[in-house]
Amino acid sequence: MDQRTPEMSEQAPAKQRRASVFGIEFSTWDAGRIVDAIVTEPVPAGEGLRLLVTANLDHIVQLNRNAAFKAAYDKAWLTTVDGAPVFLYARLRGLDVPGRITGADLFPEIIERLKPGIHRPLLLCSSETTAAILDEKLRALGFSEHLIVTAPPAFERNEVFGRELVSKLRENRVTHVFFGIGAPKSEIWMDKHRADLPDCYGFGFGAGLDFYAGVKSRAPVFLRKAGLEFLWRVATEPRRLARRYFITSWAFCWAVYKDLTADRR
Repeated sequence: MDQRTPEMSEQAPAKQRRASVFGIEFSTWDAGRIVDAIVTEPVPAGEGLRLLVTANLDHIVQLNRNAAFKAAYDKAWLTTVDGAPVFLYARLRGLDVPGRITGADLFPEIIERLKPGIHRPLLLCSSETTAAILDEKLRALGFSEHLIVTAPPAFERNEVFGRELVSKLRENRVTHVFFGIGAPKSEIWMDKHRADLPDCYGFGFGAGLDFYAGVKSRAPVFLRKAGLEFLWRVATEPRRLARRYFITSWAFCWAVYKDLTADRR
């Protein structure tokens, strides 16, 4: 029995427009419109997963190397521009994108507008500490039907955990799934299991959940506005992120070249 109420859909925005670069169709909605749709428009019965992805530089690089990640992107319900280099290139190509829309920005806006008794979120966290803090925060917001799960190491290869997670999602009729695990694991897992998931929104917001919990510190606003948030991330997590930003990221230039030459064929 469908227990969603008209309150979830009465203010749903009009159909989104899209603009393409890197072979990706980016939404032209601004953050406010995206959040409005997510919190007021229930996923239609039988549609399954509505996956939202936030394209940063690392995503663009991995999309050229990882077929499963590309498949998840191709089936995404909505794609935003996250990284500063991606936004700059999109604007140079004339795309009508409103600005950078990151998972770290979207998560607080969405979670604090979900309504207890109507929405049933599940949060997959990277640590027990983050899970405990977010559980307290959701209870403070009035939730009692939410689910907080901590991902085990290599969760994406753990079939037992995967089956248990799918069961939780289905049995609890989860409406919004938030993965606080890095890309491309989150997006690939949700896309791989989309046939078994309930009608829900799915998000791979990575460290966005840790930022909201206060477990990790986000870059100061001036660095974010200058497009230099990556320097803060590397400084705070050098072992994990230095290679990504200073070595692997150069492959973004190849992605730009491929995109430019593709238009000339």
